[in-house]
Amino acid sequence: MAGDDTRSRIIETARELFTAQTYRAASMRDIAERVGITKPSLYHHFRSKSELLASLVGPPIDELEAVIGAASSRAEPEEVRRAVLEGCLDVILAHRETMALLLRDASVYGDETTEIMSRVVGLMNRAVELLAGPSPDWRQRVRAAQALAAVADPIGQLPDVPAADLRAELLRGAGAILAPG
Repeated sequence: MAGDDTRSRIIETARELFTAQTYRAASMRDIAERVGITKPSLYHHFRSKSELLASLVGPPIDELEAVIGAASSRAEPEEVRRAVLEGCLDVILAHRETMALLLRDASVYGDETTEIMSRVVGLMNRAVELLAGPSPDWRQRVRAAQALAAVADPIGQLPDVPAADLRAELLRGAGAILAPG
């Protein structure tokens, strides 16, 4: 299982470097040196930097997909909204650094990452649809997009706020945005 441990160390190091330097600025050489392996050894585990990014962001994206899928099966629109907001926020908080990278680092959006980022954009669009409710007008769609942004965007800006406190306040703000009126 030494290979699995090395692979995990590579992913964690990539997360640290991508967060500190941006995805584009961090090189495979930087990652290899920080892990204490050769660059060819790194390429034994990951064929490319985009494959490494996919391994890093894959688990939280899978979790978001599961949350959105489960929320869509709820019977009442209010239950759907609550399940989307709470579920997405819980995933985002559980993977704060990774999600901050996806939400704040424009360099992750490139030709080599199109498939990964298309999946993220598609999930966020589906979440907005669910938050907007059945047959929404344009104002409801705007508020739905704002509510999702209200729970997602502050994550990278507030790394020092305890997760439980941040969760409560983000849900309060998103709820206010979605409130009729």
